[in-house]
Amino acid sequence: MADNNPAIEEIATSPQYISDMNAGFAFFLDVVVNMFVLAGILIGGFNFPTEIIFGKIIPGAIVGILVGNLAMIWLTKRAIRETGNEKLTSIPLGIDLPTVFGIVFFVIGPVYTLGLNTMSPADAAHNAWIIGMASTLWMAAIKFCLSFFGRVMQHGLPQMALIGAMAGIATVWLGAEAIYGVFELPEVGILSLMIMAFALIAGHKLPFNMPGAIVAIVAGAALYYALALADVGGGYVVPVMPALEPALPQPTLAGLFAMFGDVTNYLGIIFPFALLIAASSVNVVTGARVMGDEFHADKVVRLDAITTAITAFFGGVVQTTPYFGHATYKRMGARTNYALGVAGVVTVGGFLGVIALASQLIPSAVLKPILVVVASDILRLAFTGGDVRHAPALLFAIVPAIMNYAHNKVSTLYGMLDAKTAAALSHDWVTSYVLLGAMARGYILTSLIWATLVVWIIDRKLVHAACAAFAAAIFTEFGIIHSVLASSAMYVPWNIPLMDGYESLPHTLAIGYGVAGVMLLLFSAVKDGATHK
Repeated sequence: MADNNPAIEEIATSPQYISDMNAGFAFFLDVVVNMFVLAGILIGGFNFPTEIIFGKIIPGAIVGILVGNLAMIWLTKRAIRETGNEKLTSIPLGIDLPTVFGIVFFVIGPVYTLGLNTMSPADAAHNAWIIGMASTLWMAAIKFCLSFFGRVMQHGLPQMALIGAMAGIATVWLGAEAIYGVFELPEVGILSLMIMAFALIAGHKLPFNMPGAIVAIVAGAALYYALALADVGGGYVVPVMPALEPALPQPTLAGLFAMFGDVTNYLGIIFPFALLIAASSVNVVTGARVMGDEFHADKVVRLDAITTAITAFFGGVVQTTPYFGHATYKRMGARTNYALGVAGVVTVGGFLGVIALASQLIPSAVLKPILVVVASDILRLAFTGGDVRHAPALLFAIVPAIMNYAHNKVSTLYGMLDAKTAAALSHDWVTSYVLLGAMARGYILTSLIWATLVVWIIDRKLVHAACAAFAAAIFTEFGIIHSVLASSAMYVPWNIPLMDGYESLPHTLAIGYGVAGVMLLLFSAVKDGATHK
């Protein structure tokens, strides 16, 4: 499979150290961009104290990144010994970007804001940090339990559904969001993007075999500071040089002791994120298999769960996840040294305070194109790594992610309206907004269900497809998918909070899925009857 698959055609052959350097720099950017986003949202959105962000949260995340990548390298080395395949590429691991948004906006941020009413900013931040660690430990426990079903998911669900869900995330959160960030500072962002498109997406060699990611970042940053020094305005400013402040991680059991306290109020938010990342990890393993790298999904999910727990024990508040960038790094020709190098550089640089310093000096528009590179390779994999008969399932897999992205952007704009303007919005607008929100929540699981259902219909496994529809109905009633609550929290069908009549929406959607399931069973009966004739 590997030899004939166009998805794994490597970028023009380079020495192994060059391949690992290219992949390593791309992976490094992927990791640090997510840490920049975490710090940026906490500071910009909630004015969260930087002492805890850079002194506790980021060092804890770095411990997870180090341990997790070492674990994945160990797993890869073990697989090499078992299979004899020396060209395996280790699965990269870092903090999860969707969880960054969820944990900050729905747990840490609200807890901190509420705490300011009765505590000092330092005490409120410390309390929010502890609840964040407890949330992460809950996610680790949930993922560990789900890891025992990893192989069932990997082999029981259609490959196109698993890859399609991955493609949906890539299209919006890696592709669209990154390109949007590129165009916030188009002069430097597009320059960086075009260099990466030439060298990393298209696979052409740069002069002197220079690594494309490094050239793109250096060129983009140089142009940024040239424009800033020329005082052109438009967002180009020379930042004040921040102090370099080393910060070492400190082990703590505060999150463990808080697991059955106030954090239980947020389990309805925590469980879906843990479930979705467990499913996402299986998607990554499926993508690796298409690329020719065989890993056991249950082991990958289990190692990620352990890594998430270790992160929390050292101050981290965001769960880890295997990254979809495996396909990109595989195509670059990387093996295991790229991940080892990144883990070492991130650890040393992070503990010395260099990453915190860089997050305030390197413009994000210059870094975002690396996410576009990763998205491009995931889509390349989606379009070449499955049965062409199942291609329609890609639409059903990608649409939930698009709706999630659209709702996120609309919600941001909606939050900027003053109370008078928001109150003047028509009933139809609000109804559409509520429906969009319901379709957006739990989108990874929705993608898996929709794409699986379509593949099984195409393959005439109609009873299987009916079971998928009934599962969607049950998940909808409990808010696991299509939650009507802005927090994405779950609920029980008989106790959904009142929402001006919109609390009936889950029942309506569940009935629709139920009708679909019954119809598919009828189709199956007709098919069986025709077969017997």
